Amino acid sequence: MTDAEAAAAAPGPVSDGTQAESASASAASDNAGALAVSENPEAAEGEEPESAWTPDPEKLLCALLFASQDFLSARTLKEIMGEDWDLPSIRRLVKGANKNFEEQAAPFELLEVDGTFRIRTRTQYYPWVRKLFKDANPRRLSQASLETLAIIAYKQPITKAEIESIRGVNVDGCMKSLLEKKLVDVNGRTDAMGSAFSYSTTREFMRYFGISRVPDDLPRLSEFEAIVNAQALIPQIAADGTVTEVSQEEPDGEQMSMGQLE
Repeated sequence: MTDAEAAAAAPGPVSDGTQAESASASAASDNAGALAVSENPEAAEGEEPESAWTPDPEKLLCALLFASQDFLSARTLKEIMGEDWDLPSIRRLVKGANKNFEEQAAPFELLEVDGTFRIRTRTQYYPWVRKLFKDANPRRLSQASLETLAIIAYKQPITKAEIESIRGVNVDGCMKSLLEKKLVDVNGRTDAMGSAFSYSTTREFMRYFGISRVPDDLPRLSEFEAIVNAQALIPQIAADGTVTEVSQEEPDGEQMSMGQLE
């Protein structure tokens, strides 16, 4: 065999098309990768693409309210959850979530106050939950201020003169205290002679008592009277969730019967 024939017979590169196909596939893969990087620059930085997972709306609502330190308005929730979730839709979610909480005997509930929402522990857990906030100062009010607050809550809108007519004493100090604590606010002027200011309770008042609508959700007079007797805006809650009375800390000669409000 001549040298030329030996060279021809020696094994050489495979030419059956496999190498060409491999090169073509590699080039296509490189092109696809380059295209993906150009369309999603964040992917080039090693970031994960957004997940296509969609949470259950009811659970999403609970998650948002749990994460928030304050009440969330229906508008804020709609901006986060999507345009389909208006106030009536959110209320349906709240109703469903609370039903599930009750069935599970969960210690939580969703609360609506004047079109805003929050998740909170149930009142029967108050004696223990309160111990987490030993340094928090309760909103102490005199009995006179609490009686004035009760009158405003049940008779609003009401003028200062009308409050004084019911209580029989001057309420300037009480009104100043309630206004400073943002529990009441000026509602406007009356049409009567003199155009006196009228007063109403505020959203802050509603949030504290867990009231969504006034007067429908106002505390029962017996509950309000127990709070007055306790001389504190923070009610005394028994283990079974009922409001209990405690001895008065500051004697106050200006007392009235809650029957006067009926």
